[in-house]
Amino acid sequence: MKKRYILGAVGLALLGLGTSACSSKADNSNNEQATSKKADKLEKKLDKADKDAKKQSTEQTNNKFVGNTFKTNKGTIKIEKLTKVTLKNATSDGDVHYVVIDASFTNKSKKGVTPEDFFMDNLKLEQKLEKSSHEVGGERSQFEEDLTPWKDKINAKLDKVDPGQTVQFAMSYQLDKDDGDKDVDTYLLQPWNSDTMDTYGKPLKLTASSTQTITKPNDDSGNDTDTDD
Repeated sequence: MKKRYILGAVGLALLGLGTSACSSKADNSNNEQATSKKADKLEKKLDKADKDAKKQSTEQTNNKFVGNTFKTNKGTIKIEKLTKVTLKNATSDGDVHYVVIDASFTNKSKKGVTPEDFFMDNLKLEQKLEKSSHEVGGERSQFEEDLTPWKDKINAKLDKVDPGQTVQFAMSYQLDKDDGDKDVDTYLLQPWNSDTMDTYGKPLKLTASSTQTITKPNDDSGNDTDTDD
């Protein structure tokens, strides 16, 4: 009886070891599968990051100024001129100062896009200082509609342009000394990627072609414009 009990105990122990071994083997297999899946996901992420980096590098190589025209596979912007503008008595504090860029946009993509979106996604405006540069721009100014000589072109920047079409438009930038903006005549249009905030390529140097003074119109009056070429 004792011998049978011992044999039974040994059998149960061996069965337990076998079950434990199978369980351990199954756990190891599950762990290996989980590790393999994580490795696959990581590899896919790295592959995607590598492809995105190569795509960005290719775009930055292709996207560039040729003369005064910024060219990409999805569209082109031809810069015509930059004008310094003073809007007289715009606020209770006095005048408001602007720079306005006249340009044209040709849409080469397969869907409609506004000139403003294309411009802001690919270019940023900087003031050229003695030893550095300073970015200007930001939110659209509440006085933009008072830049009456550019009214139609400013409105045009907000309308989607169909593929293959070309439109005239204008970009306006309000200058604010509290933001570090200066009264300068030389500006740079710097190519950049608005998603990554990375700049690349050679900027286009712009010199103000003229200055204009506009008296902010009242509700019951027209507007006066003085031009200095």
